[in-house]
Amino acid sequence: MTIVQSVGPSERVAAYEVADDQLATGSTFGGPKIVMTIKATGAIERVFASDLGKTVFGTVVLRHYDDRVGMHLVQEDPGQFSIHSAHQQHRYRLPNGVAVLEDLFVLSGAPKDGHTVDPPAAYYAIELRNTTSVGVDTPAQEVVMSTYAFADLRGDTERDIVGEYRAAERAIVAWNASAPDCVRVFSATSEPASHEISGDYGRAVASTTPGTLSGNGGAGNDPLGVLHIRSRIAPGATVRFAFILTFSGRGKRAALRSLRECPDPNTALARTRAYYDDVLSRSRVLTPNPNVNRGVLWAKANMLRVMLESPTGWCAVNDPSRSNNSVGRDTCWFAYGADYLVPEFARASLLAYVRLQQKSGMVVEYYDIRNGHTADYGLNINDNTPLLVLALWHHFNTTGDRAFLEEAYPAAKKAADYILSQRNAEGLVWCSATGTANQGIVGWRNVIPNYQLSGATTEVNSECYAALDTVSQMARAIGEHDESRRYADEALKLREAINTHLRNPGNGLYYLSIDIDGQPRTDVTCDLVFPVMFGVAPDDVAAGIIARLSDRDFWTEAGIRTAPRDAPNYTPNGGWGLLGGVWVGVTFWYARAAAKYQPAFMDHALATSFRNYSRDPKKNNTVPGQFSEWLHGETLVNEGMMLSPWFPPRYLWAAIEGVAGLQAGGDSVRCWPNLAPDWKWMGVQDLLYRGHHITWFAVRMPELQMYTNFHFQESSPYVAYDEDISSSVHVTGGLSVALGLRQGADLLLFVGNTDDRTTTAALALDAKIEGAYRWRVFNSFIGRWEESTELVSAESLRTGIAIQVERSGFWVLDLKQAV
Repeated sequence: MTIVQSVGPSERVAAYEVADDQLATGSTFGGPKIVMTIKATGAIERVFASDLGKTVFGTVVLRHYDDRVGMHLVQEDPGQFSIHSAHQQHRYRLPNGVAVLEDLFVLSGAPKDGHTVDPPAAYYAIELRNTTSVGVDTPAQEVVMSTYAFADLRGDTERDIVGEYRAAERAIVAWNASAPDCVRVFSATSEPASHEISGDYGRAVASTTPGTLSGNGGAGNDPLGVLHIRSRIAPGATVRFAFILTFSGRGKRAALRSLRECPDPNTALARTRAYYDDVLSRSRVLTPNPNVNRGVLWAKANMLRVMLESPTGWCAVNDPSRSNNSVGRDTCWFAYGADYLVPEFARASLLAYVRLQQKSGMVVEYYDIRNGHTADYGLNINDNTPLLVLALWHHFNTTGDRAFLEEAYPAAKKAADYILSQRNAEGLVWCSATGTANQGIVGWRNVIPNYQLSGATTEVNSECYAALDTVSQMARAIGEHDESRRYADEALKLREAINTHLRNPGNGLYYLSIDIDGQPRTDVTCDLVFPVMFGVAPDDVAAGIIARLSDRDFWTEAGIRTAPRDAPNYTPNGGWGLLGGVWVGVTFWYARAAAKYQPAFMDHALATSFRNYSRDPKKNNTVPGQFSEWLHGETLVNEGMMLSPWFPPRYLWAAIEGVAGLQAGGDSVRCWPNLAPDWKWMGVQDLLYRGHHITWFAVRMPELQMYTNFHFQESSPYVAYDEDISSSVHVTGGLSVALGLRQGADLLLFVGNTDDRTTTAALALDAKIEGAYRWRVFNSFIGRWEESTELVSAESLRTGIAIQVERSGFWVLDLKQAV
């Protein structure tokens, strides 16, 4: 497998090239109304309709036949998958000299006015190129081929499919007799030579051509819709066509309208890629470690794939290819990343939980995105309640949306009062649940079968402390100073109670919980990260926790285990991986918590966990670039979702607030970058903050020095410029990154090398500049500023100047206009 750099309009996008026999499954792509999963073969596995909560199409597979001999054309040698952020391509050759390119994607352009989205549509685009004119062993000849597309029309709906062919739309239209409004459309962009709806599954794997199809429609339990495209391809010529899958839950007329609104394949892909390019260019995090940089990029791409516009509004669900339930904790964690990427999505998804908050003040566990029906598992307290408070404040901090704060504060205050009402005699927040699994586990581990975790847990108490402190800050921000003092006092009381009763004197760490029967549970687990993340642990205790969580018994080459390998109750795949498996999102929590104390391990955690997705995808059941869920604690094989919706935003959050060191609170913003010991530089470009687009980079000179286009309240020493001109700064070579700042006529250009060897590149600037410049350069290899006695012309800067940057090093070029 290789990683390639394809230059888009916004930034370099890392794509993965994988032999087509080296995947266990393909990518998962989504849009506001649809999720499509791909098989290891490159065929469509299924198409899920989020508004309906159903898989409306099952497998869609292609078969190519040579019409002259009537035989199936079998791919003889391994082909190549190209996995991009917005689409997946498959290239292979057939024995008759035809090169095939298949391109699969979901239509997902930028929403209009925040609400209007593209129709739900999955595209299966095909290009057939006759290469028989190339080479001496394959004389040029016309090729005549038949391509048959077989589509499972039932998905997971009832076994009562009715279908018909619509010639005007070149489409098979199917629906359920028991649910006639659930209509799907399977269409071709070229006129089919024949078609049919049939239960003949044997035909889909036949070695000889099916020939002209019957044209039959009708009903069946599990019918296949079949479209037959016949192609006559001259030597050197190319034929292109595509299949489009769309649907509606509002009947045939609406489904056909969706088809008419679908753009042609080229326009659809261009629209989708343009939206991805735009969003991926936001909040870029750049470091000497290319795995961290790629992790941030793909985290953003994965987030775009799972953002849904549902009948109840914008949301994310807990399993985008199967579920219609939005979970509170997952939504809150999603917002921590979305605030820096698509803040309008974060706002809408959080306010859904404000609207659905219970009268008591507790926040619901989840709701059905189709109708708003809620559930809470019967718990008297949960982690969703404090997490919503924290996410609401985070959104205000990053956006400065005063109207949002005023709308959110009453819900946050109600949640805080409810938290205070659920304390026991020791002042700890107490869950009284006596059941197991969902009905007996308070917090993020709530799916472990036959397991109970209630009473006073360190996790929930840490979150509740942070929530009370947060409501104090919210109250102060809107001028409610008496309330602010009250919640601040209550927060300090809870923090003291946690450190008095939930600290384990035997090892200086924290208990997992004080159980419902009053017994402390001394299990040492990854949950120790919570008192560090949420500010409960004093600095010396927090440093000790990070050190313990860094021990070898916790760590694998794919991330941190949920429990240490030597623990008596360790099991690598028990309880959905929550008793010793690797929940990769916990690694990102750890990275955020460790940034202040062990930045080297922060770097290691983010880099190795993301790299594991591409390390051996066939063995590990992963997809390069795609954030899967949980891994077996020994084999590191993925046993959870192929695309976890709640892990990518945690990665972005850990990179921005951990690696890059951004700290926003109230009306102030601070920046203390956390460079790993072997890093000489890091940077952030176009970070969204309260209407600003902030860029900064930090370099060791040898003391840490920042350059930025923003004035921070507190930070490492920095020099501020007026303007970010990074989009006009270009550097050759796929492993170098460039940033630029401008103050009047003066310029500051930065180049960072992410390669593990010295690189020579050309640095060019396409901004409007004139005259000549005095200049000096800081080269990290030399370790000092060097002044030049010669001037550099604006023309030379536009054409490009040669630079040489050491392995993982940097250049800073300071240019002052002379004439």
